[in-house]
Amino acid sequence: MNLSISRKMLYKVIAGILLIAVTFIVYSIRQSGDDVIWIDEGEARTNYQNPQEEIIAEDEPMVASFIVIDVSGEVMVPSVYTLSDGARVYEAVDAAGGLTENADTRNTNLAAILSDGMKLYIPSKKEVEEEEKQTGETPGSRYINGSTSQSAAASGGSKAGLININTANSAELQKLSGVGPVTADKIISYRNEYGEFKAIEELMNVSGIGEKTFAKLKNTITAE
Repeated sequence: MNLSISRKMLYKVIAGILLIAVTFIVYSIRQSGDDVIWIDEGEARTNYQNPQEEIIAEDEPMVASFIVIDVSGEVMVPSVYTLSDGARVYEAVDAAGGLTENADTRNTNLAAILSDGMKLYIPSKKEVEEEEKQTGETPGSRYINGSTSQSAAASGGSKAGLININTANSAELQKLSGVGPVTADKIISYRNEYGEFKAIEELMNVSGIGEKTFAKLKNTITAE
């Protein structure tokens, strides 16, 4: 009988200990739960930034600008070439495979800037010699802008009696009313630096040529 009572007491003691232990564990969990920060799922998605999106944005391609040039004459491979905007004459010559043995570039400005739709003609030594005999011009006075077509060269830098401001040399420019050696040199220097005149009105961009002077010249010049 005493043994039976002792077992009951033992069971009660164990049950009491377990109850206390469970109560302590629950209390501890609740206390530690105060420091837990819960993140809303929607907020997490909003604040999350995919690194791949930044990479795609940084790798967006840049639009390049190109010009198309017709290269002919004494080059290895005469053809139409696509070059970067701002390319110069020597780059067009390189694209065409370089010069032939018969090429004569004394009249060609290899540093001139090209523009879209331009025809570049490189003359031969024979052509330069024949032209010198016919015109009395010395090498270096023709194709000064590096952009003269063969037909323009054959016409002596003029068209239908008009002086071509893109191809005329200093002597030809001085035939214009009010244009002397200094102004002629300014016109040549301007087109060497900025390329062909797109229209005759651009001649007023040259220092010393204002509206009054241009008014005297406009019926005697051409840019084509």
